Amino acid sequence: MKESLKEQLARLAKSGELNPAASGTTLPERKHTTNSVRGAPENHQRTAMSYESTMLELTELREAKSALSAEIDILGENLAATHAEISNLNSQLSAADQSNKELVAKNRRLERELDSLPTPESIQAWRERARQAEVLVDQANESIKQVQQDRKQLDIDRLAFEKDLERLDQLDTHAKQLEVDRRLLSSEEEQVRRQAVELQKAEKKLLLKQNGLEKLSKELRDLESNFGHLKGVERALKALETEYSKISKQYETSKTRVRNLTTERDQALKGQLAAESTAKRTSRELRGALAKLGAAPEGELIIRSLETVQWLISQFNDTAEQVVSKQVLLIGEGPWPIDIFTELLVDLGFEVWQDGCDADIEVVIVGRENWSEAVIDGQIEERDGESLRVYSQELFIALLAMQADPLTVADSDALLRFVEGHPALEYLLNQEFPWPETAFEDEPPKTINEGFDGEDAASPLYKMGYSVAQQLDLTTSRRREILIETYGEDNLPWCISDEYMEDWGEANSRRRLRRIAWHLHLMTKRFRRHTEAVNRWRLDLDWLKRSYYKPVHRFRWPA
Repeated sequence: MKESLKEQLARLAKSGELNPAASGTTLPERKHTTNSVRGAPENHQRTAMSYESTMLELTELREAKSALSAEIDILGENLAATHAEISNLNSQLSAADQSNKELVAKNRRLERELDSLPTPESIQAWRERARQAEVLVDQANESIKQVQQDRKQLDIDRLAFEKDLERLDQLDTHAKQLEVDRRLLSSEEEQVRRQAVELQKAEKKLLLKQNGLEKLSKELRDLESNFGHLKGVERALKALETEYSKISKQYETSKTRVRNLTTERDQALKGQLAAESTAKRTSRELRGALAKLGAAPEGELIIRSLETVQWLISQFNDTAEQVVSKQVLLIGEGPWPIDIFTELLVDLGFEVWQDGCDADIEVVIVGRENWSEAVIDGQIEERDGESLRVYSQELFIALLAMQADPLTVADSDALLRFVEGHPALEYLLNQEFPWPETAFEDEPPKTINEGFDGEDAASPLYKMGYSVAQQLDLTTSRRREILIETYGEDNLPWCISDEYMEDWGEANSRRRLRRIAWHLHLMTKRFRRHTEAVNRWRLDLDWLKRSYYKPVHRFRWPA
């Protein structure tokens, strides 16, 4: 049964299709978020920021970034809802179109019916329905316009966010630059500190020179007083000229006196010879005592009585510095406290430095306690290429008592006994420091040219398998393995002579390292025309230096 026109309009009104409020949902309002980043002052690039303000701005930008990301997510959700609403509106429009088509068909049918039954109410209903359809279309158009405006605003916000991200990258770059500047400032502060230390050293040296000038000034005043005395002598000589005749008369009696004085002189010479003999005998006895001290147990080596030490060194007199230099460096203390030991040396005229490094100081005295490896190594580096004398406190007291350097007059075995139980000296020997030697080995080994005849069985290094010849084609790693094996080999292959083999030293010793280095250096000189071979020798020589050589070895590396 066909529905009447009134029934159809009632059904449409009941279903809400003709209700503008029910035909669509209200679009969500766009949230406006205050963008603190865009409101930032534009003159940040012209104003110097401190490191802390930069980090605060970075934190604010990151928070703004998070807020913008949340806002973009919300806008995305709103956009999706809007798209869904548009789809819903499109579906409603499609349904409306379909309904319109049906209405058109019905309208035609109704027109045919109206032709037969025309009524004003039906006409008014159809007009109302058309008006509602137009309102629905207008609402859909307004919704589409609002979505387009939201999309444009979203694009604007996205561009602003990208600019904020660029600004954030610039601030990150500026922060990195500030970090680099801070490191440079720290480096400059370290240089200033070092310069201050050097300035202190210079001031100390200047003070020493000032003391010397004061001494010279005092000597000058003494010379001036002596000059006045010489004038008095001159006047006395003039007076003596008048008495010359009297002295001539007394000449005969003076002859007898001269003979007596000659006899006294001979007796004085005999006494001097006896004194020298006694001094030599005392020196021999002291040397023997030094050897006995070296052979004694550790606890018996230390003379703890300060009075005894003062008595032993009381006769020390070396104004010409023939025995030892008057500038000494104290590193650590023990067995005697460093202050007491410093006072003893200052009383004898020494200039004492404590726990520092100075290239002008040749004499180093190390204690048993509170010594620093870094200070010892630093002083060794400062004296690179120069002589260096290292004593324990006990040995230096022996030097002062003997008035002779035990490093030169004592037996090496006796000196090495002083190393046992002395941590600082043991450290030096463990580092291959050539103690008790004092000179820096600047020249090549004495047997460097003996029996040399190319690589043909001329060296232990070659007999161990080392070669740069292209025929053998040894790799770089294999050549260096052979260098390591040669450096640590206890029984090297014998060649040339016993003296030559002795020059190669013991395994893992500085002497062995020095001999290998000079041998490679000699090969580069003898075969300089073989460019490829020379390059390989030099590369191996550089690698050997980087791997094993230290300034404490105290010899010149060949170059």
